[in-house]
Amino acid sequence: MEIYLLFFVIIIALLAYIVYLHLQLSKKNLFIDSTVRRLYGAEKSWSTEEMMSFLNEIRKVHHYRELFNDRLFEEQPLNFLLENEKDTKIFIHYTREEDVARNILKNGFLFVDSFYKTALSVTGDRLDLLMKHNSRKSFGDYLIILCLGNKITGYYSAEIEKNRLRGVAVENVLTEKPPVKNENSDQVYLLPNRFVKGFINHQTGEMVSNPEYDPNYDSENFRKNLEIFRARQTG
Repeated sequence: MEIYLLFFVIIIALLAYIVYLHLQLSKKNLFIDSTVRRLYGAEKSWSTEEMMSFLNEIRKVHHYRELFNDRLFEEQPLNFLLENEKDTKIFIHYTREEDVARNILKNGFLFVDSFYKTALSVTGDRLDLLMKHNSRKSFGDYLIILCLGNKITGYYSAEIEKNRLRGVAVENVLTEKPPVKNENSDQVYLLPNRFVKGFINHQTGEMVSNPEYDPNYDSENFRKNLEIFRARQTG
């Protein structure tokens, strides 16, 4: 009887702790959301210096200081992330393990069905980036940077439209290997590593570049993919 009572007390304590953590997380999310929303309408294109000044002010609020301990918004990591903004479409993805991040640099980026399920589009809008970063950074310390050149995406987007390929995204075309099905029968695609610029450890500020990075990389396999999609829809 005493053992069952002890188990019951432990379960109650764990449930109470989970509720406490949930309330704390909700408070932090509300704080971030309300702060950013108040500022968003006033200024959407802060400079790096202005953003750092803003974060330094937020750090003075002791209860939320841990939210802004990472280094992403320091000058070098931020410039590394956004320096190709005019010529590319930039996406970010988070992972927990450095080995996984390095594997993506070497072998490419896997995604299931839709590229946009796991890759977030970002621009030089610092406040938008702050909101997206704080919503996803719990997925891991390693921020993968994916860049697709405007030239290459523009060309294949036009080809998709010209061929009237329904439900086909440009990212599904920019693969060098045929998609495979996972255990859930979903299509798994591999974006070539040429479109992986590198990664940032947003806790330490460490940056790792991909020596094979080429945002306008083109391949004969991309044109073959167009033919495959066209054959499927006409056949």
